[in-house]
Amino acid sequence: MFWDSLQLTFIDLIDISIVALVVYYVLRLIRGTHAEQMLIGLVIMLVLYEIARTFGLLTVEWIFNQVFAVFIVILVVLFQAEIRKGLMRVALNPLATVVEPQEKLIAEVVNASNQLIEKRWGALIVFERETGLKHLDESGVKIHADVNADLMLTLFCPATPLHDGALIVALNSEGLPEIRAARVLLPLAKSKYVQGAYGTRHRAAIGLSEENDALVLVVSEERGDVHLVENGEMSGALTADDLRKTLALRLASMRLGGGTKS
Repeated sequence: MFWDSLQLTFIDLIDISIVALVVYYVLRLIRGTHAEQMLIGLVIMLVLYEIARTFGLLTVEWIFNQVFAVFIVILVVLFQAEIRKGLMRVALNPLATVVEPQEKLIAEVVNASNQLIEKRWGALIVFERETGLKHLDESGVKIHADVNADLMLTLFCPATPLHDGALIVALNSEGLPEIRAARVLLPLAKSKYVQGAYGTRHRAAIGLSEENDALVLVVSEERGDVHLVENGEMSGALTADDLRKTLALRLASMRLGGGTKS
């Protein structure tokens, strides 16, 4: 009898689907931005308003009523940047998808790795996960820049003063990946089982991963290959496709775009 009372028509299903798509698109658009935090604040206000109505808090309810009277104006002011960006994206391509932070991070890292291998430039990229690595930043230079393949190439160019050492990639205050520091010094491996064919760069990658849950990417300038190091163990040489798949799996714990990292 419950399902009979719903009386859903085909038009109703289309209506609900369109609204669901719009809500989904808006949530993806604001994910990992300041708007996400403001939206949470608005939800908290609505909850407080319902509590005030339930318990008869007349003064609190009156204040909220005055605020909600100009609610649309408040939304436009708070989310003007996101609204403008969303409308521009829809105007250019209504079917365009929002690139997830993790997808962009992996694409930039794989692109940079391929070019570093071609140029035979060595590189160390550390991905901070659950264990914080801010204590290592003091040994390097804090830059707080977007993860970009061209920037990584510039930083690892042997002619630049920041090429020696590692890059620390971590989440910023908005839950988005950034290059937090460059030219960071890492502890060398304590393990006696590091093969002699690997140099200081690889020993540093293994040494750091022995102490915490960081994922470290190493590009060898001598052999022209790329490895991932985790839990004190180094993978074999990875192709671009293998590197992309492995990063997607291993970086899931970074919770990209999911808010601030403690």
